[in-house]
Amino acid sequence: MIRNFIGAFWLSLIFCSSATAELNPAQKTARDSGIALFRQSDWYDSQPLLTIAAEAGDRDAQYYLGEAIRLSKRYITAEAKKWYEAAAEQGDLYAMLRLSKEDDLCTIMDSCSEKDAKDWREQVLKAANERAVKGDTEAMTVLFTAGQGISWLEKAAEGGDSYAQQLLASVYKSGAGWFLVPGSREKEINRLFKSSSEGGNPRGMFLYANYLYDHDGSKEEIAHWVKKAAENSHIDSLITYAYKISDPSNELGYPVNLKEAYGLILILSKLEAGTAPEDAKRKLPELESQMKPDEIKQGIEFSKEWEKTHPPLSYFDPIYGY
Repeated sequence: MIRNFIGAFWLSLIFCSSATAELNPAQKTARDSGIALFRQSDWYDSQPLLTIAAEAGDRDAQYYLGEAIRLSKRYITAEAKKWYEAAAEQGDLYAMLRLSKEDDLCTIMDSCSEKDAKDWREQVLKAANERAVKGDTEAMTVLFTAGQGISWLEKAAEGGDSYAQQLLASVYKSGAGWFLVPGSREKEINRLFKSSSEGGNPRGMFLYANYLYDHDGSKEEIAHWVKKAAENSHIDSLITYAYKISDPSNELGYPVNLKEAYGLILILSKLEAGTAPEDAKRKLPELESQMKPDEIKQGIEFSKEWEKTHPPLSYFDPIYGY
């Protein structure tokens, strides 16, 4: 069931589309609600909402609708391809990149041609190069994703792109890249994760906290970035923070706050996809057993206020994700 829970205030702040189509208020709400659900890994309920805006010509909705169909069907269907093409024709680089994949089941099953894929690859490389030389960091990241070299991602990170910084830190962490001086790799990973976090990237904050935890970082700094990411509605961070503040022995030193923990876990329990809601539903009775009825009521009120004052929950997965 599609849930009507997305606050108009946060939607207007977060989902400012670069698409050219002029949408009426109902279409904008449908687009933004659909993208919010998609970012919660709800690839099914997001589709009817995204379709409303995609049919009205919104480029972002067209791309995300293609993604939602692809992920729910596990390959690029003819319907997904139609929406990718609609977005690509409006200049969406990630849509072009999807259409350029020759190893997708769509090509193997002949629902799209190998020639189409090669044509789209030429087009995305041309368009991305044109934008990258003008300083477009997203285009630089697309070129890296398209296999044009790590130097493009390094340029995007140097340009202050917080997503590129997080991605480059993860790439270096996996062993890619070359460092002459021993220890300089770890210093650069730390610097990039920190820059991404300070640049406001919630996923970067959570990954930085995990990196610090694995490398004996200070408890205070780890706790700071987990909480900061949770406040920015990053789902994994919110789970971590809520569980920690319900545990008197938590290693991050958070003071116990059962009412806040209950409210946050209640919010997580309302999600429609992923493992988070099921885990949250199992946690709620445990918390209730430790709380008075009045405290539970206060926790419920806290959850309502939190949802009004924070952006929609999201995993903050990459635009060009799985």
